[in-house]
Amino acid sequence: MTGPCSKSVDGVGMARSFGGVRSALGKAGLGACLLALTAGPVGAELSAAPPPGVAPRLAAAAERTLEANPALSAARSSIRASGHDIKAAKWLRFPSVAVQAVTRTDRVGVSPNLQVFQPVWAGGRISGSIDRATALKSVALAQYQETAFELLLRLSDAFHDIAKSDRLIKVYTDSLLEHRRLVESMERRVAQEVSPRSDLDLARSRQAQVEQELTTAAAQHDASLRRLTEIVGIPDFDVGKPPVYSAATHHPAAEGAVDRALACSPTVERLVAEVHVAEADRRLSRSATLPQLGVQYSYDRFAGNQLGLAVKMESNGGLSSMALADAAAARRQASEYRVAAARREVQEAVGLDIVENKSSHTRMASTVAAAESTARVTESLLRQFVAGRRTWLDVMNAVREGVAAKAALVQVESSAMASAARLQLRTCAWQPEPAERQP
Repeated sequence: MTGPCSKSVDGVGMARSFGGVRSALGKAGLGACLLALTAGPVGAELSAAPPPGVAPRLAAAAERTLEANPALSAARSSIRASGHDIKAAKWLRFPSVAVQAVTRTDRVGVSPNLQVFQPVWAGGRISGSIDRATALKSVALAQYQETAFELLLRLSDAFHDIAKSDRLIKVYTDSLLEHRRLVESMERRVAQEVSPRSDLDLARSRQAQVEQELTTAAAQHDASLRRLTEIVGIPDFDVGKPPVYSAATHHPAAEGAVDRALACSPTVERLVAEVHVAEADRRLSRSATLPQLGVQYSYDRFAGNQLGLAVKMESNGGLSSMALADAAAARRQASEYRVAAARREVQEAVGLDIVENKSSHTRMASTVAAAESTARVTESLLRQFVAGRRTWLDVMNAVREGVAAKAALVQVESSAMASAARLQLRTCAWQPEPAERQP
């Protein structure tokens, strides 16, 4: 099998390739992919390397998530079920058989009645049933992609939250050590009656603030790590060292990002498939008002063997089928409106990520400069304090500003890396493949 769906697989395995199917969705749509997927299995899946800017451990976590997450296993089961529904709908082309056994009052025994009906023209019932089952499989396929996409977004955010809290812990740990040295220095000055007691109280107060910030960062790290391990399914998953920010790789091009995201959005694809389901329901309701023409063979004890053309027509509840068709048409219109709403949501989400990524890039230079300058200012104020030209409050404020500048740099770099990963997911630039299933 070749073409945009060539990286997908059939039945059980076809939903395991998130990257291949998402790429196919964006280029060919669910209908074309579905035709390719039902043709049978393909060769070995291609493993796409993560794009620049995606940390290797994040890529490994994504592969594991696609392979073992129970939400995706449930979605794969739904796809298998929808495949059987298509087979069942196609069987409607074949004859239907009715057998009846009737007892007689005049003698002991059973008289069989047999009827075989081969549809020739069913008024669109058969084709409508097949189209509906096919559309439902498209919905199931898109639901798998949507579930995988949401899991990967959560995984990426959790991973970058862990990296951010790791770096903040490093910043606050270094700051705590510096504050402890300052407290010890001030304790000696107070003991020697060189500085007032209030300066020591100020130093201890600032140290306590840093300890609280360190505790908060550690709690955020543990919470983010718990989120990640639950998504991946490995309690002791190693996230590795925090990724390093790079201006060259963590600011993807924004041009065309919205169009690419719309082209491969699984939510939009699912809603488009639901439009097809509603249209198939409308056609089925209309076909219920039409007769069926077919070849019928029957046998009973009175007429014996009979073969000929038969016309069948039945009505349930008067013109209820017409009303059901109108209801299906209204549901189709509602689905079309939901597609338009989903497209706006995708545009909004991508736009917000672009704004965040560009903002972090704009703030990067000033934040780096602030972090570097505060360190020099703190050293200068310490020397001036010893010389008696600066107060202890000036020194502690400078130290505090230095910590805040370093933490702000961590926030800006983390924002750039997290928004870049989300943009690469939304635009299909990053399409993870599941890890091999362990025996």
